Amino acid sequence: MTSSMFDAINAVFLRKMNRLSDAIWSMMEKVRASFVRDGCWRVSSAEAGGVHKTTRLMMNYIMLLSRNERALSLILQEDQQQQQQHLSHQPDYYSSTVDILIKDLISCLEKQLEKASNFISDPGLRYIFLMNNCSFISQKVSSMLLPSWTLFEDYKIERPKKRDSRERPSPMEDYVNQPDPNLQEQIQMDSNLDGLLMIQSFIEAYLDASWEPVMSCLYYDIPRGFLKLGGRLDKFECEFHKTYTMQRQWKVPNPELRKRLRKAVIEKVIPGFSKYLAERTTKAKSNRPPKNTALELEELLEELFEG
Repeated sequence: MTSSMFDAINAVFLRKMNRLSDAIWSMMEKVRASFVRDGCWRVSSAEAGGVHKTTRLMMNYIMLLSRNERALSLILQEDQQQQQQHLSHQPDYYSSTVDILIKDLISCLEKQLEKASNFISDPGLRYIFLMNNCSFISQKVSSMLLPSWTLFEDYKIERPKKRDSRERPSPMEDYVNQPDPNLQEQIQMDSNLDGLLMIQSFIEAYLDASWEPVMSCLYYDIPRGFLKLGGRLDKFECEFHKTYTMQRQWKVPNPELRKRLRKAVIEKVIPGFSKYLAERTTKAKSNRPPKNTALELEELLEELFEG
């Protein structure tokens, strides 16, 4: 084969490759645009307690990209102009074009979930919605061979400030990466550390939104001790059963997440309630017994999130 024939064949090949690359980039941009339409992110009461259908669709698309990563990267990697137009940064030794595309899509998905969650009026249910969806994303990402920076990279690591329980929770990035010693074993076993810590941050925010108001019926501020005023137990029992009755109907489909949530609620409620009863017994001679013992309340909390 002469040099001129080789050059001619190579030119035809490159033209076809460029056309295919343009078609793939165009298709991906259309898919991305279709996923960010407001109509795709309406949240019904059922979806607030589960995984949003658009989250499932986007992750199916991302999984498709991941399964075809080698072929797609071969086609897309040479088109520097398209990369600059469509990617947040350029591929390098550690990440391919498809890796960065997946990261950008997940980042887009996170932002859409946060926007959608703002339409959920109950603050506690808002965090359940975010937990369910981020847990689903995290599970899918863990099954893909992606660079460790792919998931939840753009969120700041800040500890939430104490706020009035009546206030609407601030955006989810204010609740990232809450340290919890109970997570150490799971952290060592889970390669998707960012996703694990993100979900833990939502658990902390959920407890603050849903169960801190219940516990505040017994005390104003923990350092000042429990209140001695009468009627606190009545108010606590009323608020506890109202919250329990509502949240027993909320759905957390992931069994591991459901277990973590129940454990966190129990650790939030039962020690404080037991301490209040002990203080109450020592400081007052005649008090009516509580309607439920601490053990009975714990058994009720084990029924949460069944849907």
